[in-house]
Amino acid sequence: MRNVSRKWVFVVLSIIIFIIPASASFYKYYYTKNYDYLVEARCDPLAENCFSRDCTNPDDCPPNGLSIYKKFFVKAFDFAKCSDNSCEKECSNGFIECSPIPCGESEDDVCTQSVK
Repeated sequence: MRNVSRKWVFVVLSIIIFIIPASASFYKYYYTKNYDYLVEARCDPLAENCFSRDCTNPDDCPPNGLSIYKKFFVKAFDFAKCSDNSCEKECSNGFIECSPIPCGESEDDVCTQSVK
């Protein structure tokens, strides 16, 4: 009888420790896609403050090749609605919700200065 009760305790603990957190993660990240993508898009330094990086060495730049850019977050469930990886048109038209990241929030940011 003792072995049977130990097995039930093991089964219940296994469910609590493994299955419930795995199910919650599956629901959040796969089913609802409730997380953010960090997106970079072209930026007009004459109209707004933009991030800047040195792309003279191609190995120092990401595949998009942007040396002057803006950053924002896009929800994963909205990212599928984007026509390209920058989501630039969809964000500017208000088709999807985008959360801009202003340049200069971090000490490591290199920013351009707009002439506005």
